Amino acid sequence: MKAHPFYRLPFPLTLLPLALLGALASPVSATGLPVVDAAHIASNRVSHAVDYVQQVLHEANQQTQILKQVEQITQLYEQIEQLYTQIEQMDNYLERFGDPKAIANLAGLDQLLGELRRATEGLDIEERLGEIGGDGMFAFSGDGVFKPVGEAFAIGDKEFERNAETYKPEDVTRETIAQYRAKKKEVIERRDALKNEVAATTTQLKGASTDSEVKKLTGVLLGLQTELQVLDKEVDIAAEDAVVRDLENENQRRTEAKAAQEENAKKFAEGNRKDAATYKIDDSGYGW
Repeated sequence: MKAHPFYRLPFPLTLLPLALLGALASPVSATGLPVVDAAHIASNRVSHAVDYVQQVLHEANQQTQILKQVEQITQLYEQIEQLYTQIEQMDNYLERFGDPKAIANLAGLDQLLGELRRATEGLDIEERLGEIGGDGMFAFSGDGVFKPVGEAFAIGDKEFERNAETYKPEDVTRETIAQYRAKKKEVIERRDALKNEVAATTTQLKGASTDSEVKKLTGVLLGLQTELQVLDKEVDIAAEDAVVRDLENENQRRTEAKAAQEENAKKFAEGNRKDAATYKIDDSGYGW
């Protein structure tokens, strides 16, 4: 392709307007031709070049800032994605393990708490010993098993009242056995209630859908089973108290019998000594 004559200009095309403006602004020589200020033109070129460089640098700086902002926004989106992932994981955890605070309706829990707060009752025979006078044995029949001894007895035409004080040990044993039977009846009723709660808790445990629910129900179930064992121990304590009371009475009877035997032996020896002194035999005629 043949070059256009325009491209053979002695200076760049971009400087043409500047040259024309410079020519218009330049002073005219005596010959009538304009005087061209080369230094001024060079200065303008440098100034325009500097401006262009500054503009390029400014745009480059803006592009750098934009790239940084884009990078920051990208990182922010990544963090948001990570947060969403963590939220999904937490939702999955709560779905599988459950929220412990939200699980409040537990079968057997109220019954268990009531039993734990309940004081041990019916084992206070030691505190009531002063109230037992012995006369309780006079009308006692053991629900029709025994014949009451009565408050008095007759010898011939005479009637004699019984001494209640002498029946106090047996009366205490009677009260201790009655305490054991009352405790046994109470424990059976409480055991039946606890066993029903164990069954309800076990049923709820079978249908538990979260790990938290399973753990809580398991804790309640263990508590109920432990309370059943505690109730059995209360019955054992009452039974042991009755056995020990009977042993104590038997020990006291043996002690009293031994004391009476010792007193009778001493009375017999003293009586023989007095009889020997009173009725001394004269054995002088026998040549002893």
